[in-house]
Amino acid sequence: MHKSSLMATMHQMNSKIHAFKLPLVDFTSFSLSSRGDVTEQMKLQTAQAIHEANRQHGFVCLRNSGIPKQSIQAAFSASEKLFDLHSDEKQDLKPIDPMSNTGYVGYGVEALNRSRATDLKEAFNVRNSSFANQDLQGTPIEFREATLELWTILKKLSNEYATCCAMALDLEQNYFSDTLRNMDLCTLRLLHYPPCDVSHQTPHDPEEAEKCAIRVGEHTDFGIFTFLFVNDYHDESSLGLQVKAVNGGEVQQDSPLSNNSEWNNIVFDQEALDLIEQDDTAAVIVNTGALMARWTNDVWRATAHRVIVSSNAYSSHRYSIAMFVDPDKDAVCSVHPQFVNDDEVPKYPPIKSIDYLLMKLREAQGVSE
Repeated sequence: MHKSSLMATMHQMNSKIHAFKLPLVDFTSFSLSSRGDVTEQMKLQTAQAIHEANRQHGFVCLRNSGIPKQSIQAAFSASEKLFDLHSDEKQDLKPIDPMSNTGYVGYGVEALNRSRATDLKEAFNVRNSSFANQDLQGTPIEFREATLELWTILKKLSNEYATCCAMALDLEQNYFSDTLRNMDLCTLRLLHYPPCDVSHQTPHDPEEAEKCAIRVGEHTDFGIFTFLFVNDYHDESSLGLQVKAVNGGEVQQDSPLSNNSEWNNIVFDQEALDLIEQDDTAAVIVNTGALMARWTNDVWRATAHRVIVSSNAYSSHRYSIAMFVDPDKDAVCSVHPQFVNDDEVPKYPPIKSIDYLLMKLREAQGVSE
């Protein structure tokens, strides 16, 4: 693609897009719940803030997550070492397949939106080795150590956030955490988005140009919720995350996305950035997934999102780390009666977690059953 065409396209995409300031919620009451001065009222206040965000749009940023910042930094450093391997060395990495959902995903292999070109990323998936064939052959030793440490920490956070969600929805506090006893379908994914190569020829058609400016196509996540870490909240090349309202469900009129069918850039104001910087533990972006929307009959939103090439970041590497939290494989996701009126039927039929995940993975990887 000609550089001028790409830059013009990215400028157009950014100029017509709204800014969406992500709600920042202090998670101390759950991450440090064993502390003597944490009260039930403090937990309820946190849960209410989570409920408002998920009812409106499904995205929130947790500060004071309880995750050591050095653990996140080590994981990003290990991720860079992995993706910096020569292409010949990457041939030795175990390639991903839908059944195990572990291993290396080569550049341009996946398309989370099958109507678009393949995603401009590479990735490596790690799962609970007690339940998955986790082959880390060929990965740097730092990668193995960092992902094992991060998995252990995120297991704790997953259960804390699941408890918070149940409290927010006025359900039994173990309603969601009981489906995470084994975490046998949860996936830790380390992602790398290389710089966009503007030297190759590409059509001047605006629609085709826009495809080249999108690193990951529009999609909603599959599971209950997703944790997302970026390596620098100040850095435009680290973000590039956009959201927009999706069809279906009750769109609340007080939602910042309710009257807006366009894409919205996720942004942080200076106050939020200062708080994130001063906190002892890492901040993490959280969004609800499709199974949570099904469980709640769309009371909570599974918001569409994508990753774009921002106009100042086409020549930069982008790294992120995601933890996709899915219910255990034998868990059945069925609309809770609390979210269905007497004169209504649930919007979604019951489905086993493993069946739903495999269906979505096959779609993303273009694999038939």
